Amino acid sequence: MAQRLEVEAIAQRIVDAVGVRRIGKPFDITESASGVRTFAEGAVMLWYQEDYRDDVVLILRAQHFGVQQLDT
Repeated sequence: MAQRLEVEAIAQRIVDAVGVRRIGKPFDITESASGVRTFAEGAVMLWYQEDYRDDVVLILRAQHFGVQQLDT
């Protein structure tokens, strides 16, 4: 569960950063979606795409490279 929360927190920060970066930039249909981008922090790596038509960030893949601890 801790790994999932870590991934979700990083994904939310990416979404917030994309939103701020797009403020005041007019929509251009030729730039309606980004290519696949990657972001890594600590043990987490995310692959995502920005879709400006619907103002969304699509998380395509999330990988956590940390060791999962089992509850006993």
